[in-house]
Amino acid sequence: MEQTNQQKQLAERIASQKRIALTVQSLLDSENGKFFLKLLSEMCNENKPTYIDQNPNGTAYREGQRSIILGIRAQLNKTFNEPKQEKSEL
Repeated sequence: MEQTNQQKQLAERIASQKRIALTVQSLLDSENGKFFLKLLSEMCNENKPTYIDQNPNGTAYREGQRSIILGIRAQLNKTFNEPKQEKSEL
């Protein structure tokens, strides 16, 4: 009984992670989404040093900003070995 409950929780967690990744991917898979991602990259110091000499709090703050864009990139890079669904025409 315990193992079945654990398996159910694991399946729910995997389904939730998949839904999150697919949502992020669909939101950012447009020209506006790509522009927004570029803006976030700049705002979150994705490609800049985050270290601030003699200021560990400032460094931690910048690393926190950077972790946001890295998390989004990780969601964008997830694959599920399934064919992508075609976008419906509006």
